[in-house]
Amino acid sequence: MNRIIGFDRKIQLDWLDATVGLCQEDLDFDIMAERLHRQLENKVAGPESRRKTITVLLRLWAKVPTTDQPLRGEALQMAAQVSPEERFWLHWGMSMLAYPFFRDVAATVGQLSRLQGSFSHAQVQRRMMENWGQRTTLQRAVQRLLRTFVDWGVLRDTDTRGSYEVAPPRQIENRALALWFLDCALRAHEAEVVSLRELERLSYTFPFDLLPFVNDLRRSDRFEFTRQGLDLEMVSPIEV
Repeated sequence: MNRIIGFDRKIQLDWLDATVGLCQEDLDFDIMAERLHRQLENKVAGPESRRKTITVLLRLWAKVPTTDQPLRGEALQMAAQVSPEERFWLHWGMSMLAYPFFRDVAATVGQLSRLQGSFSHAQVQRRMMENWGQRTTLQRAVQRLLRTFVDWGVLRDTDTRGSYEVAPPRQIENRALALWFLDCALRAHEAEVVSLRELERLSYTFPFDLLPFVNDLRRSDRFEFTRQGLDLEMVSPIEV
């Protein structure tokens, strides 16, 4: 059975910020959709394209599964207090939770960049097709998501057409935000239990420097630890 791609639009950060603002007003879904429609009317051509774009935005921030509601609630509180740069961490965290396709494209980008530095659109597309199947919708979605990453500043075009390199990882000092983000990253993981060694280098968190906060997990009530064997420490999010 084919998995749903979902994140198949090019999304701008100011649209995400606008969606967060609407969620903070606690508006009805239909009202939020109408306001977003008006905001995007001159930015996204065609009513069907606008509808699909709004679907992505609302799935990220408004129509969140019950299991992710506590994380969303924290994110909406932090969004009103943090800088635009820190708010980007919130958008990425919610994207990982909402769309496995987003997570897998980001993971592929992270893996390729670590292996060889720059990489091509074709390489990402080929790996995604191996995992998600041969579909024309996937080809378009990969292209749009890579261009979204460029717009967001986490990827850069190289001198070779269709080739990219990752930007330097982003750093913050906001411990609460970093731990919230790590919670999202673990819940987005297919196993939800990873070793501390792996957590430092989760490929789908490639735009962020998480290393300074890994030891803070032990002092947080968000996570629990177990041991496998003599020296492998595993971490997982505590269910809420």
